[in-house]
Amino acid sequence: MTGPKHAVLNSRLALALAAMVGPAVLVLEGIRQGGHGLWNDFASYWLVGRLVAAGHTPYDLTALVRLGSHQGVVFQAGTGYSYPLPFAVLMIPLSALPFAFAASLFTIASILVFGWAVASWVGDRRLVAVGLPWTLVIALLAGLYPPVAGSLFFGQANLLVFGALAFGVRRWLDADTRADWWGGIAIGAAGIVKIAPLALVLPAGLARRSHALAGILAGAGGALAAALVVAPFGLGGAGRLAELGSPDPYWTNQSLNGLISRLTVRNERTVPFLRGLDPSIAAWILFGLFALVTTAALWRARDRLSTRQGYWLAIGFTLVAAVIAAPKNSFWNHVPALVGIGLLIAAADSARLRDPVTRGLVLTWYGLAVVQRVVDSLSGATLQAWGPPGALLSSAAVCGLVALWLALGRALLHAPTARRQGSTAAPG
Repeated sequence: MTGPKHAVLNSRLALALAAMVGPAVLVLEGIRQGGHGLWNDFASYWLVGRLVAAGHTPYDLTALVRLGSHQGVVFQAGTGYSYPLPFAVLMIPLSALPFAFAASLFTIASILVFGWAVASWVGDRRLVAVGLPWTLVIALLAGLYPPVAGSLFFGQANLLVFGALAFGVRRWLDADTRADWWGGIAIGAAGIVKIAPLALVLPAGLARRSHALAGILAGAGGALAAALVVAPFGLGGAGRLAELGSPDPYWTNQSLNGLISRLTVRNERTVPFLRGLDPSIAAWILFGLFALVTTAALWRARDRLSTRQGYWLAIGFTLVAAVIAAPKNSFWNHVPALVGIGLLIAAADSARLRDPVTRGLVLTWYGLAVVQRVVDSLSGATLQAWGPPGALLSSAAVCGLVALWLALGRALLHAPTARRQGSTAAPG
């Protein structure tokens, strides 16, 4: 027994290192080149932790900027703290530490959680049925997915959210009520930081996984209740989060909101493609159509959710759709899409993965993420010189996510039903 256990442990360690080496090297290179923007987002986390500890709401942008100036922390505040209250409460212990030390701990924890999550997923033969050399390649590509290094460099919470999400979804892949419950709690906890995971109530509900739904409610609701006990004043000013749905053409906004905003509004980097179109109306129309198509596809495939393959694909399809539609979603927030591609690899049969359309869509998703990273390094003058096409090119990453969404949707709608699979039981 010792030999096989050591072999598994060694392979998981190798996979974790493969996943971590890419982002670690890229972050170190970014620091070597000057480190502009290093830990920018963590600065707001650290500061709101101090605000909450002092009895203030984390949603007071003026207080946040003032405290940053007082502490000598240089950061771009933007719209300020834009997460639910529990995450601000969780930041209280880290905010008690010196900023650089706290940021270093947060960064180390983020990359370790990411490496563990990728290794646990890719190393599971139920999900990735290939040998160690190919799993090492997959782990390396996961770490080189551009949003991973960006999230690590800017000090965002995405890698920690990814860890909780990957853990929760893997629990859901087991046909066990206890696994559904604990998986739901992890997904609910992830959703209280980044809202996209909460969309998984749709496939869980359509699949009639009541324990999974209860777990999400317990995870998200329990975290919010605990935060309110610690900081009952913490929701003051939270109403301004509704402003996240307003048009925002800023270059990092890689969501439907960002896409339509850049196509209709001139900004410091791009020229609009559709002049004279109201960005608010256009954004809501596009969001409504996207939500309608996504929901309709899930409803049409509802009889497939009683199978393992259909349920897994529905989770991935819904998750990627939620990342696309989340308001003002930065490029770095695309990290959860890795769970979507993981589910496509796990659920789609070999014929589907060899399908040239599926392969083309997957390559488009990953390739456009790389293109986005290159475009972001260009000057605003260069993009404006390209005219309206520059606005579309500046939305390469969200267009890539749409390609992955289409790949998952095609696989879901072509997945076999329980009747066609004969004796196939509940998903798991």
